[in-house]
Amino acid sequence: MGGSCQLHRLLALQPQSVENHQQTYWQVWTLLLRVPVSANSIALQLVKNWAHKTSDREPTRLVNKQLSDLWRIPTPEGHSISEPFRPEEFVAALRRLKPGKSPEMDSIFPEFMLHARSVLKSWFCDFLNSCMRQLKIPKIWRKALVVAIPKPEKPLGDPKSYRPISLLCVPFEIFERLIYARVETITDPLHPQEQAGFRHGRSAADQVTLLTQDIEDSFSAKEKAGAVLVDLTAAYDIVWHRGLTCKLLRLLPDRHMVHMIMEMVSNRSFTLTTGNGQMSRLRRLKSGIPQS
Repeated sequence: MGGSCQLHRLLALQPQSVENHQQTYWQVWTLLLRVPVSANSIALQLVKNWAHKTSDREPTRLVNKQLSDLWRIPTPEGHSISEPFRPEEFVAALRRLKPGKSPEMDSIFPEFMLHARSVLKSWFCDFLNSCMRQLKIPKIWRKALVVAIPKPEKPLGDPKSYRPISLLCVPFEIFERLIYARVETITDPLHPQEQAGFRHGRSAADQVTLLTQDIEDSFSAKEKAGAVLVDLTAAYDIVWHRGLTCKLLRLLPDRHMVHMIMEMVSNRSFTLTTGNGQMSRLRRLKSGIPQS
């Protein structure tokens, strides 16, 4: 446990501090190499965490019935959001790419797309439009490289003590951003006004401000202020695909777009790596959604 605490204290240093202290840098590197469990053990634990098993078949039966009914509803005229991406949409998605990231399974750096010539960008935009039209994506986009990061103050010898960080292919991230921009125009007005997560221009700072204001208002009125904090374990990783499809069909009028989104989150797999260079075997996922 002491090694894990020391690791996180070192990782909390500013990058320039590490650069100016070579001894500290080597301490960080040495601790990252000390992973007493195998990559396969951590990967297996992640698969167990992400497994969603229940003996109650009634929710599945009800959702299947709803899916059957919802898929029969055609896309209303003039409500399609799966038309070809325009060049300005593609440029906007590229601007949101963060340079300096390592290449993933396809060995494509963000800079490759950011500094590509206009001919290549035009070709890639056409390629993404072809993916949308045919409802197909490259197989490599379904694979993620998961990096295991030790959790603070947890024993390094326990496979449960590692937080998974997924690294996705850069072209896949661009495709995600293009689709998100289309979907957000429909879903954002449906969110409660108080919601800050997953909304453009909002953050946890908004929630802290609201909570602080509620506390001050209650104090002024000589009343008590209460708060309920809920943390969902592995929330992204246990998303039920059938339930997600049902919700998307209720929210999005374009059935083709729902098909595309579910094609992107289904049949995914991952390989896990640790700080000492270990690699797990390929693992298949039956639930969850990709996140980076």
